[in-house]
Amino acid sequence: MMSKDNSPGMEEIEELERRAELLKDMLEKRTAMRPLIIEFSGSPKAGKTRSISVIELFLKRNGIKTEVFTERASIAPIKQKGHLNFNLWVSCASLQGMLEALYRDIDVFILDRGIFDALVWNEWLEMTGKITKEEATQIAQFFTMERWTKLTDIVFVLTCDPIKSIEREYADQLTSKRGTIMSEHTLSQINQSTKKTIKKHSAKFNKIVSIDTTDMVAREGVTKIADEALKVLSAFLDESICVVPVSAVKVRLPEAGLVSDASTVLAFTETVNREKGFLPRSKAEQDPNVFQPIACAVLRYQDKVVILKRNKPGHPLHDKYDIWAGGHVSEGDNGPDILRTTLQRELSEEVFIKEAYDLSSQPIALIRTNEDARASRHIAVLYELTLKSEDVALALNQREFRSTRGTSMSGRLIDVKEIGNKYDEMGNWSRSIVDHLWPNETPSAEKKQPLFGHG
Repeated sequence: MMSKDNSPGMEEIEELERRAELLKDMLEKRTAMRPLIIEFSGSPKAGKTRSISVIELFLKRNGIKTEVFTERASIAPIKQKGHLNFNLWVSCASLQGMLEALYRDIDVFILDRGIFDALVWNEWLEMTGKITKEEATQIAQFFTMERWTKLTDIVFVLTCDPIKSIEREYADQLTSKRGTIMSEHTLSQINQSTKKTIKKHSAKFNKIVSIDTTDMVAREGVTKIADEALKVLSAFLDESICVVPVSAVKVRLPEAGLVSDASTVLAFTETVNREKGFLPRSKAEQDPNVFQPIACAVLRYQDKVVILKRNKPGHPLHDKYDIWAGGHVSEGDNGPDILRTTLQRELSEEVFIKEAYDLSSQPIALIRTNEDARASRHIAVLYELTLKSEDVALALNQREFRSTRGTSMSGRLIDVKEIGNKYDEMGNWSRSIVDHLWPNETPSAEKKQPLFGHG
């Protein structure tokens, strides 16, 4: 119910609090390795600062650990606000703050001006002749790197009519003298730059929500922001993953073990691309009518292989050795070859390599376990990956890849002949891979064989 001034009443606020309360259980069980990142960008006096303050208090009061990184413009050692160096300093400071936040024990990180805002001011600097088109393009290329833009889960862009902005600026002041930014002409330019930035770069960001606050009362705007923030946080904590109906899979899958028959593997991957759907992970894990494809790869270099060990208490693979990297297929990976796209993302996130390898054109096997009903619904789609150089291979040796929220993963590059020493400490999928690729290296004299042939 809206109040008489069109601002939300207590019923709306109580509903938001109820939704926030539901998220607390999800936060305790979360699998995400980083906090949700929210950026606020906007024209002066559009309500950005107040919105951040209200949202921060709302999240904290509802048990969601939140941190705000305030804009660095006020403390910049560079005083010429219309200069390229000023914008770069402020923007890089925001990027630094965002990267540092990835490793802190928080649930939500709020950026008061971040990567998107850097692009807005970059447009304005070009528009006003302060930088060349070539410089603007080069700067935009840096700030729109996928490594940065995909970290920002939602951008709230608040805009306001220039006349209204000026009215708000001077409502409680004892002067009517205008600053360098608070003029109708400059404010119009900033709004234009914002529109251009959205048009040029919105596809590079996960989600952008534009809110014109010109005719809004304060609570109306922040309520809309809280609603969107809770939606994104819910999706972030319970990501949509790829599922395939069991009924759509026409090939015979093993109850447990590895199948490498090329026609079977190809048929399954084609079914994934043709029949794929997406469910929140919590629902997918409980649904007996769907399979969950997992894209993974063995990482090889000459006669060596990368072996990984995860430190993730409560996880089925905690403290076990594995010779594959990969993970669930997410909705964001959707495309004509979703499994390869997923694998490329996972390799970048898990072991920090991008394009420094040759990936088999088709997966080489499917793997399944029957430890329990939930595990049996996960079907590993295994690729073979060859690292391109010795430098890349050695960079993965004795490496701690990730350490945040009490979890980490370390890697070693070992000779294939050493695999048997770790066999008994491996997960079931890894044992199946060893049985298939290196049957002579299993520790038992009586070699274990895959349930299905080698293809």
